[in-house]
Amino acid sequence: MAASPYSRPEPPSSGAPGNDRLRQYLVGSLALAAMIALSVASIVAPIPYHVLGNYGYLGVFLITLVATAAMIAPVPYLAAIIIAGSFLNPIGVAAAGGAAAVLGELVGYAAGYGGRALIPKNRWVRQVQRAMARFGVPVMFLASLIPNPFFDVVGVIAGATRVPVWMFIVCVGTGKGLRFFLLATVGQPLLGPLVGG
Repeated sequence: MAASPYSRPEPPSSGAPGNDRLRQYLVGSLALAAMIALSVASIVAPIPYHVLGNYGYLGVFLITLVATAAMIAPVPYLAAIIIAGSFLNPIGVAAAGGAAAVLGELVGYAAGYGGRALIPKNRWVRQVQRAMARFGVPVMFLASLIPNPFFDVVGVIAGATRVPVWMFIVCVGTGKGLRFFLLATVGQPLLGPLVGG
């Protein structure tokens, strides 16, 4: 794995030598289990997303949380953001979606933090690792801003390379919040007249 400028020597532990490592593996395993469980649940028992529209900002929050916390989820949450922008304030949509995205993506971050072995070994992942080591903040921000199906890998790598959690939260919150604001703003003129927004 590429060296990370964020990695620091582990402080001496007052407990047994293996306790910190065990705690990291436990956090990573629980996060991975949550990602898998949400993915399976959203496939086996799909959420009736059309109903979430009745819940306004809470609906935006829930659909985004499920979509970003699961590894594989057939959740059309970007379409839901656009539609929500047609009858809700785009700033509120961005705030609700951004907060949910931060919580959801922290699951992948925790999986990477607790288990570096979870990161696949291929050329694309190595390129992301090198980019994260050199340009962590811009990479996380742009990966959050630009819609792409690979952000889970970026989150896992951020955790594995020990990017400070506050930095990850700021990058994801601003990047995804800005993306959601732009999408919701597009929804206002396109769909607003159709839904009476």
